[in-house]
Amino acid sequence: MMKQIVFFTCLVALVFPLTLAGCCRVEMASLQKELDRTRAERDDLEAKLVTAMQRPKQPIRPEVQVMGLDGSLSEFQKQIDAFVSFREELQKREDELARLRQAALAEAKIAQERMGKLGIQLQAETERVVLLQGQLKQAQTAIVDLQDKLKD
Repeated sequence: MMKQIVFFTCLVALVFPLTLAGCCRVEMASLQKELDRTRAERDDLEAKLVTAMQRPKQPIRPEVQVMGLDGSLSEFQKQIDAFVSFREELQKREDELARLRQAALAEAKIAQERMGKLGIQLQAETERVVLLQGQLKQAQTAIVDLQDKLKD
């Protein structure tokens, strides 16, 4: 039994390092692949850098394509500024129209109140005329009666 334990211990002592060595080899292979890929990327970037450095310098003119139209950013900025100023002008006009509308409503309200007062005055004057006409008829009747008495 003792021999079996010693044998088993030796077996474990030998298998454990071999297993670890195998894991290390797999990890080493994985790291080597990663290193190769990184080197390839570095080489591509270096090639692009060399190509970019060898190109003749061209004047940088920012070109943009908006809604199918080609033009520079400054042209678009001018158009945007023109639209903004036009919008501001329209806003000013709208504000002025709103102010004029409020003034017209206030004047209409004042005119309506004045018409109401004038209507009341007209009604009062009409009643006064009717009253005076009644008094005039009474006076005419009294005059006719007096004339009739004087004739008799």
